[in-house]
Amino acid sequence: MPPWRLGQLYVKRPGLVRTERQSLLYGPGCVPNISAATRLDYYRGVRVAWFPDSRGKLRLVDVSTQRAGDRSADGFVVDSSRRGDVRARHPAATSGYGTGSHALGATSLTVLLRTGKESFTTFVYWFDARGVLTALETFAGGC
Repeated sequence: MPPWRLGQLYVKRPGLVRTERQSLLYGPGCVPNISAATRLDYYRGVRVAWFPDSRGKLRLVDVSTQRAGDRSADGFVVDSSRRGDVRARHPAATSGYGTGSHALGATSLTVLLRTGKESFTTFVYWFDARGVLTALETFAGGC
């Protein structure tokens, strides 16, 4: 999602609304999910998460948008697309329920793409209780 690119070095962009810092619970290398991020930056409708690489430099591991009208790479639109349409395009997607402080909707569909032997990228489609797309999230992880 421009101008963000998974794996990029930390950058502070104009419009930063707030920052949250989290304790480092995982060692360098393996990043299991967004809960491992040490820094979360919030911009209007956008959340980005950072995790230190093996040299201690912050790298982008997660980016999500809740801005109405934003589109996924496969054409789904926040505040417009329906859960059934996403499910039809991605029948192997994993269903989930939004829980915890990082949830961006009531339910989700997650598509996992392996990018290496021990690395992956996920695309998460978040929906409200009515089944309308409320957020798009992309996450990179692995060891």
